[in-house]
This record gives sequence, C-alpha cells and structure tokens, in this order.
Amino acid sequence: MNLQNLKIACYLYDRFTDYDQSYLDLANKYKNLDLNVNDQIIDLIKWLRSWGCRQFKNDCEDISIFSIKDWYKTNSLKIPNNDCLIDYDLDKNKEKIIQIFDDLSNRFASNRKIKNKIIEVRIGPVGAAKILFALRPNLFSPWDTPIYNHLKSEGNGSGYIMYLREIQENLKYLKIESERKSINWANIFTYLNREHNSHPKLIDEYFWVTITKGCDTTSIEEIFNDKTA
Repeated sequence: MNLQNLKIACYLYDRFTDYDQSYLDLANKYKNLDLNVNDQIIDLIKWLRSWGCRQFKNDCEDISIFSIKDWYKTNSLKIPNNDCLIDYDLDKNKEKIIQIFDDLSNRFASNRKIKNKIIEVRIGPVGAAKILFALRPNLFSPWDTPIYNHLKSEGNGSGYIMYLREIQENLKYLKIESERKSINWANIFTYLNREHNSHPKLIDEYFWVTITKGCDTTSIEEIFNDKTA
C-alpha cells in the first residue's frame, strides 16, 4: 500500500457505500460515547445495523442494550484512552485488548427461532470490532469477515490484535512516505478527502475496497497514470 493506492481506495469507498454518513452522524452527536446511557446505546445499535450488523434485531433490542451496558460496566476502566494506533504499544497492552474484545464478542445480541428452538446470537467479532471503533476511533478499527479471512486472522481477540498490527505497520509506512513527499501527516485526512479523523479507518477503507469489494487499486493507479502522463 502507498499513498496513491490509499487515495484511490478512499475515493472508491465513497462511491461504493454511504457508510460514512451514518458513522459521522453518530460521531458528531457523541464525541465520547457513554454506554451506561440507554439512549446512546440505542443510537449505537442503530448505527451498527446501518453498517450491516444484522445480529442486532429490532425485536431483541432489550437483549442488545443489556449486553452492551453490562459489558461496559465490567470493562470501561480497562478500555484504553483514545491513543493513536500508530504510536500505541500493542505488545504491552495485548492481553487487555484481547480480553475486552472476546468478552464483548461473546455477549448476546439477540435470539433467533430455528425449528422451534431458541438460538442465542452473539455480538460476534465484527460487531465487537465496530463497537470498540465507535468508542475509540483513533485506536481501534472496524473489520469484517472477508477481511479477517483473507488476512488469515482468527475471528477473536488474538486475530483482532493481528489486524491492528497490520494497520499500525501500514500507518507507519504511509507516514514515512508522506514525509518523503513533503505531505503534512497532520493534514492527511484533507489530502485523502476524508471527513472523519480516524487513522485506523483509513486502512480499513483500503482493505474493504481491495478485499471485501475485490478492487485492484494498483491497476487503477496504472490507468490513471497513463491518462495523465
């Protein structure tokens, strides 16, 4: 990945989906989500549904609210501050992140009836990652099943740590590249035409476009360069 690949991916991300609008609505409404408050949990769940988390069923909202609130009460003091992932010590904090991720992932989101049996549906790794991202967008990233399967990560806290490492390494490389090209890293969101200010989400957008949607930004870059040569 280089800056040009990332810029193309961010451009395509906006053309493929309007996910950003619902996220920006949530982020602008709550600068710091408090998951002790039911109304804020309800807004979080609405955003999760808008991002494809079908485990949060409308008719089971009470289950979702209870699970998220109880997890937050248990883990709120363990959740790291909103440090920037590029400088965060993942080795030092690995076990803490794995624990809060797995605890959240294993909580129940809803019930589903299958052949007269009630099946308890868990929040799961994708839901857990998106909730942590909503709480700490500078440190955590959303992810989805095609991405962690492609990167050969497990759908659990250990796999999520691997994903954060992958993002962190890419951010460090991009920062060096931006300095080499005299692009101010502090203005990277403006350079990439992004309205949010989450560094991890930039890399997740690249992976979503290239892995989940299967676009080859390198080929597109070659076409672009040929036309502008």
